[in-house]
Amino acid sequence: MRLRTSCLAVASVPLLLAACGGGSDDNNGGTTAAPVARVEAERCAALAQAALPESSTVISATYNAQPVTVSGTSVTVPFCRIVAASKPTADSNIGFEVWLPPAASWNGKFQGVGSGSSAGSIGTAAMLVALRDGYAVMATDNGHVTDASQPNGAAEQTWALGHPEKIIDFAYRAQHVSTVAAKTLTQRFYDKAADKSYFVGCSQGGHHALMEASRFPDDYDGIVAGAPAWQWANLMVAELWNSMPNLQNPGAITAAKMTLLNNAVIQACDAQDGVTDGVVDDPRQCNFNPAILQCSGADAPNCLTAQQVDAANRIYSGARKSTGQQIFPGYMRGSELGWTGLYTGATPGGSGWDFFRYSVFQNASFNNATFNFDTDPDRAFNTLVSGQTVASVYNATPNLAAFRARGGKLIMYHGWADQQITPLSSLDYYQQVQTAQGGAGTDSFLKLYMLPGIGHCSGGPGVANIGGSTGTAAAADPQHDVVRALDQWVAQGTAPSTLIGTRVANGAANRTRPLCPYPQVARYKGSGSIDDAASFSCANP
Repeated sequence: MRLRTSCLAVASVPLLLAACGGGSDDNNGGTTAAPVARVEAERCAALAQAALPESSTVISATYNAQPVTVSGTSVTVPFCRIVAASKPTADSNIGFEVWLPPAASWNGKFQGVGSGSSAGSIGTAAMLVALRDGYAVMATDNGHVTDASQPNGAAEQTWALGHPEKIIDFAYRAQHVSTVAAKTLTQRFYDKAADKSYFVGCSQGGHHALMEASRFPDDYDGIVAGAPAWQWANLMVAELWNSMPNLQNPGAITAAKMTLLNNAVIQACDAQDGVTDGVVDDPRQCNFNPAILQCSGADAPNCLTAQQVDAANRIYSGARKSTGQQIFPGYMRGSELGWTGLYTGATPGGSGWDFFRYSVFQNASFNNATFNFDTDPDRAFNTLVSGQTVASVYNATPNLAAFRARGGKLIMYHGWADQQITPLSSLDYYQQVQTAQGGAGTDSFLKLYMLPGIGHCSGGPGVANIGGSTGTAAAADPQHDVVRALDQWVAQGTAPSTLIGTRVANGAANRTRPLCPYPQVARYKGSGSIDDAASFSCANP
């Protein structure tokens, strides 16, 4: 049985319930704030008794007028924190939180934020970004809590063993039911519905972004989907494919050799775009052959063994059957530094390690090292989960007709150096949407940005900071912040064009570069600093 609680944390108001601990699960921020906060606190407390749709209930509603720490995130602005749960099935236990800024700070909009990996926690850091920008914001744990004792960390999926409804919750349902309930709470708190609703996520959050657009087109007016794991089931095969050399022959790929390989790739392909800047702008044009580095004799630090050359080519080529049939596209030259930890350890990182054992084959003893790439992918994709195939449960579709018809707008982005989800998968999705929506008309509701030198959601030698899930935007305007670009598109009808990305080192910006809507690319004008966006312009390739 869940107990509903409400707490008032307001200065000079003797209503603080000592048992509430100031509203933080980690740190008691104390009681302060002007008397004007009392009204906000009372409205917040009243939400503890709110009746919610989608089998949802409020567990606690706490107004925090002073800084608090929530799950490691320090929140320094006042807000109403709602902890809630949803049980759409008897086997479901979906946790979510809603953070509501004071009425005077609210921008009139709602934002859902996504998570990453196998998503067993609430993304409080992403919630804080939205809260500071004035959004009523929601995040969910997608129906389960990560078991920290498991060796696979946030990617563990032991929760799926014997729980088919939790699999459905994780794949798409939790995001939807949490969104509907959170919007209801937002309307109750402010006495009006949000004017616009946006969803922002990368990786698993990007996957859920496209699930929302395709399955629940009425949930959000605009969506930012970064590095989306939209073919989740296929991606899991790719993670095993990339890890197989080390699974079968420990030490086949080492971190030191990945640095050697990456340096050689950059040296060979960096200047192809006309600028030597440490970034491979479009790795599809890079044909570097790792065999150039193969040792002529014994293994040495400055060369690759034949086995290491084969492992690199395997990752570049992508998961496939022995017939050559592609299961998931290959990874890009230039992403090698990110392979460390994912594909170089005795136990690979990523969600693929647990996916087939717990989510698909329901066999904790399944040996991933024996995975048969000719037969096991089809067996996995066609396995039934609550009457649906694994592929249909986990993979988003390119059918965005309903989202487009209701005026929805979608911005996708993907780093060319993504080591975890190949950027070719986003190009594939974009092209499938174009085919489904009639080619050129796609541009009226979907923009894709390919980010040179950017790793998985962030990081890498490129200009990674564009807001959203990539890092703090360099400026609070639509050209530097992808979320503000989306807002301007939805609310004002001004479609985004060129964005400006920023690279930050030691807390300071040291490079800016235009990011062009696909298929355009940034071209150097021939003069000016290569670290200044003004020295480049967008052009067709």
